[in-house]
Amino acid sequence: MKKFLYIITCILLLTSCKEKPFVMDTSEINVIKDVSEEFDFRIHSNAYMLVDMSNFLIQYKYRNDHRIFPASLTKVVTLDTVLNMADSLDDLSYVTYNQVEALIREDASLAFIQRDYDYTLRDLLYALILPSGADGAVALENYFEAKGMDLVEEMNRLCDRLGCTNSHFVNSTGLHDDDHYTSLNDLFLVVMDVLKFKEGREILESLYHTMEDGTKLATSVRVAQSSKTKVLGGKTGYTPEAGQNLIVLYKSRGRSYLLLIANAYGSYINDEYWHFEDAWNIFEHLYH
Repeated sequence: MKKFLYIITCILLLTSCKEKPFVMDTSEINVIKDVSEEFDFRIHSNAYMLVDMSNFLIQYKYRNDHRIFPASLTKVVTLDTVLNMADSLDDLSYVTYNQVEALIREDASLAFIQRDYDYTLRDLLYALILPSGADGAVALENYFEAKGMDLVEEMNRLCDRLGCTNSHFVNSTGLHDDDHYTSLNDLFLVVMDVLKFKEGREILESLYHTMEDGTKLATSVRVAQSSKTKVLGGKTGYTPEAGQNLIVLYKSRGRSYLLLIANAYGSYINDEYWHFEDAWNIFEHLYH
């Protein structure tokens, strides 16, 4: 019940913002209602959840309460923690040469931001979300460390406050660890918290961004767009252990949707973009 009371609070905060990404009627919401049904086509993902953000009906769900390895969907939790904890997004931080070299050895995804260069936290968050920059995540860790705080500890504390019940994080980047996990239900709560911040919405709903030093950023989540949808933004994630994961915010036929997908084990090398394929098929089915 605490989880759903929190959701109501988020909705009220969203509706009080001057610029609203979603139109919501909160008069009858006290729980998330489930109107799920079985698919009549193949789904590659081992967990998924489609929420109509106009009325908070779950259109489809499967194993959304099960534990998953989030891969770079972790970075949405990193984003939310910075939005909640940073003094100002105009504050500065940086990533060192040695830290980037360590990320390269771990085969982490990078935004290729300049090393030992002071960026605003705002730009670092765009670098974190759009190209999934682990270098942006480490720069944000450096900011927290300078304040005598641990970013990953704060991520776990935030999830506890949000009512997440199946999450534990050991890093801010999403690099695999057997003790690093979450669920789609928990990620839904995190996304809702991000959307209550104006700048959080702007970052999560961006497909492109140019940083102050001229670095141009783009997100691959735009590939999830279909003939029936408009992609607003979101986040992708992949490790061999996690498979292909996806969070995407859609506009379709005048309504807003949030789709979460996990554990689609396609191969990028073989051009198997199964998380995107599942997203396309889900909306084809929704409007069939």
